[in-house]
Amino acid sequence: MSQQALISRLNELPRIESILQELLEMVNKENVDFNELSRKMSMEQVLSARILRMANSAQFGGNKSVSSINDAIIRVGSGAVRTLVSSSILSSAFPKIETLNLKDYWSNTFEISMIASKLAPSVELDPNEVFTTGVLHNIGELMIHSLVPEQAVEISRRVEGGESMLKVQRDVLSTDAPELGARLAQAWQFPLEMVDAIANVNRPGKARVSKKLACLLYFAREVNKRWDSFLDDAEKQDFLHSHPAAMALSISDEMIAVIDEVRGQGSELAYELFSD
Repeated sequence: MSQQALISRLNELPRIESILQELLEMVNKENVDFNELSRKMSMEQVLSARILRMANSAQFGGNKSVSSINDAIIRVGSGAVRTLVSSSILSSAFPKIETLNLKDYWSNTFEISMIASKLAPSVELDPNEVFTTGVLHNIGELMIHSLVPEQAVEISRRVEGGESMLKVQRDVLSTDAPELGARLAQAWQFPLEMVDAIANVNRPGKARVSKKLACLLYFAREVNKRWDSFLDDAEKQDFLHSHPAAMALSISDEMIAVIDEVRGQGSELAYELFSD
């Protein structure tokens, strides 16, 4: 299949529900009207349940549980709402994919997003923007499994045999998941910085407007894949001192404790949000 043939099938994907598009536009504004945001969110049953679940989760929960949408929004903040809206857009556009374990997909996606967002302040990036981009960073994989499931199975089989994911995707599809994801993010009118980071998440050096963001997400993916195999802090230090992305971002040894603490939180949040 040619690259253009696959990209031309973007219109086969479900369109963003108007209420979700309106909510995304609202939370992307500099000054968010929380009352209007609450009113709009109340119109979307699944999203309402998820914002309440998020507000009462271990990550955001206080001494007292909240039961109103307005209180939930105030507790989690507009950045978390933006993330929730973005993930809801994806889950509504790709509700069921036979060739992909969506539970594992969301678990890994949120784990990477959480790691990146916790490291964001140390590299002078906004944690909320980083988290939202993290949630979107691998939408190209969802597209491949949704539009060309037979080719997706072939790609998975070859990757399990030891071949490079991106190389196989380009061999089979004449394109890869990051490029497809960026095209979809652009079609859905996400900010240019997010589109650029998604396109270059596996090659951050090629990013034009968001090199640091792409590099951080690339590093977070590496951490998610390798961190649990390290036996002690010495091995983790060696990893930080030798990994090109960690060195480019000047990730300090102090971040070891940050990463250790955040491990598992993304998976837990994904389970809480998508267990319906």
